[in-house]
Amino acid sequence: MAKALTRATSNTPTFYVGADLSYTNELEDTGVEYTVNGEKKDLFTLFSQNGANMVRLRLWHNPTWTNYSNYADVKKSAKRIKKAGMSILLDFHYSDSWTDPEKNIVPAAWASVVNDTTALADSVYNYTYKTLLDMKKSSILPAAVQIGNETNNNIMVSDNSQLLPLNVKRNVKLFNAGIKAVQDFNKAYRKNIKTVLHVALTNTDVLNWVHNVKSNAILNFDIIGVSYYPQWQFYTPAELGVLASTVYNNYGIQLLVAETGHIWTRSWDDQCHNLMSNMAPGYPQVPCPQLQKDFLIEVKNAVRNNHGYGVLAWEPGWVSSTNETLWGTGSNWENVAFFDFNNELLPHGGMDFLNDNNGLVTFTVDMTAAGESAKGYITGDFTTNGFGNWQIIPMTQVGSTRKYTFSSYLSHGQTVEYFYLSDSAWTARETVPESKRVIWNDRGYTLSAGTESDTLNDTWVNP
Repeated sequence: MAKALTRATSNTPTFYVGADLSYTNELEDTGVEYTVNGEKKDLFTLFSQNGANMVRLRLWHNPTWTNYSNYADVKKSAKRIKKAGMSILLDFHYSDSWTDPEKNIVPAAWASVVNDTTALADSVYNYTYKTLLDMKKSSILPAAVQIGNETNNNIMVSDNSQLLPLNVKRNVKLFNAGIKAVQDFNKAYRKNIKTVLHVALTNTDVLNWVHNVKSNAILNFDIIGVSYYPQWQFYTPAELGVLASTVYNNYGIQLLVAETGHIWTRSWDDQCHNLMSNMAPGYPQVPCPQLQKDFLIEVKNAVRNNHGYGVLAWEPGWVSSTNETLWGTGSNWENVAFFDFNNELLPHGGMDFLNDNNGLVTFTVDMTAAGESAKGYITGDFTTNGFGNWQIIPMTQVGSTRKYTFSSYLSHGQTVEYFYLSDSAWTARETVPESKRVIWNDRGYTLSAGTESDTLNDTWVNP
């Protein structure tokens, strides 16, 4: 079982890691089975065993176009999550369908009061409180409640043409209704459910957004949730850490990465258009499970080291299947999932970010003997493309020296096979000295258990 993240003496996690797994019931109903080494696994149990301590679930008000992400479906998932020993983040969309910066339609049941903000806020309050009350009766209360989803613009509008110009005062009144419902529930039943507001903005715009709602009498909320994807948010994990520190120091609010993910391939497993294709800033343009893992660990460390609340990957179980979505049959996300195209868990991929059984290994090679025109490249079994093929990854030159480096998180106890190249072609590989040959004619390295970081100092040998 994976090593759990640090926990407080009260047995309450000091930092949450996990995923949004809202699609699980729907995918299983289409016949999806997740496997590890060919053995079928329950998805929620698998995540828990690998170190997850929170699962996010989206909730639509009355989605007549689907049988999923309604309250009955959420209750079903919530019971499975609790059984697996994890906490829940309940994501109220306050809509009958998806909400994001481009769409945020009021539930049909509340359409008659969409222009009466007081009445609409009353609906938000009653619905939020009633939902928590029912979850309490079923022993599936969430640890945190998200008041709206990616609420950059106007929320609960009758038409998406009304998303702008932004009416902060109206938004705040609706946010306050949800926050107040959670606060009143906590007081009545002696609970400590946290409140989350969620946006999908740049780091600078997140700070502006928090300032704007604070300036318009928002009630105290606990957490600012952000969506953080290389495809759409272009700031670095280091800048994410600065953001987490800033909102905490300025407002006493913790930051949660409510959604994130990284591609492991640019291939696809169906005809449903993949939404993501970009690598993270500063990452080699070589998608692979290892770099998916590296990005997510980097994000986790940036948030955790700066007073953050947690990091949740978005829908890493959304593999291709026969399920019908609004965008076609299959998945827009199979190249971001933690599973390959046979629904087998990717070895040393994104799933490993959930625990701390990893150490940062820096491969360093002195390329002096390769000549002035040579550059440093590395390949190995940890660079596999997810389909069994090694890939060549460019290394980073150290200043004006002839040394090149590549850093990556390996798992404790993991043994890797690797070698260097002087160009991005297989014919440019080095000749590994016999004294350095560990696996066949290649170099080898094992990360010892408990090692947080290590640096290898190798020297190029001409063929």
